[in-house]
Amino acid sequence: MAIKKASLPKSYINIKDLGFALLETEENGETKYTNVIQTRGLQEISVETGGELQNAYADGTIIESGNTDGEGSISLTMHAFPKEIRELLFNEVYDKNGVFKEVKGKQNNSVAVWFKRERRDGHYTLVGLTKVMFSDPAIEGSTAEDEWEFSQEEVEGTAMHRLNDEVRKIMFQSDIKGASEDKFFDDLLKGAYNEAEEVPSNGNEGSDNSDEPAEA
Repeated sequence: MAIKKASLPKSYINIKDLGFALLETEENGETKYTNVIQTRGLQEISVETGGELQNAYADGTIIESGNTDGEGSISLTMHAFPKEIRELLFNEVYDKNGVFKEVKGKQNNSVAVWFKRERRDGHYTLVGLTKVMFSDPAIEGSTAEDEWEFSQEEVEGTAMHRLNDEVRKIMFQSDIKGASEDKFFDDLLKGAYNEAEEVPSNGNEGSDNSDEPAEA
């Protein structure tokens, strides 16, 4: 009897194309996203949505096992957060004088998040989370020395199920016959995705020395 063999496993070598969209409303059965934007500068990312295993014991052994939905989590390490992304994720809005004041009770926004994982053969996976709230990044620094290093920014967030359809994570595989990236974004952003606005990781959109987007 022949045993079916799985396809050759291929690992991922890069992450890129980090994007966000504001979850504007989930009321009255309507899910609406706005402010779709994409940025550069993603260095590391980790997503956990699997929940935990629960075991039931009887007769001196495990008689049944199951996994919970659990608390979904995401962590990001960025070269730097551009000002547009800081405003979207952390409600960090500066006035005309260049001043931002954090007041008591400030709440961060719920957003959709997505990113691309690339393989060496050119195929890729898109990973999307429908509803995430991030904590504010820590403000850190150190004095410059003869051999200085670039800073990084790290944040953590909670990934939740979307209210109206209870979807938390959406994934796309480019190597499946008939795969449609448009359908992935339509399911994730409910029609809000046309073409994400891209901002560089240093936040200097439109400057002469900003980096060009990397080729897919």
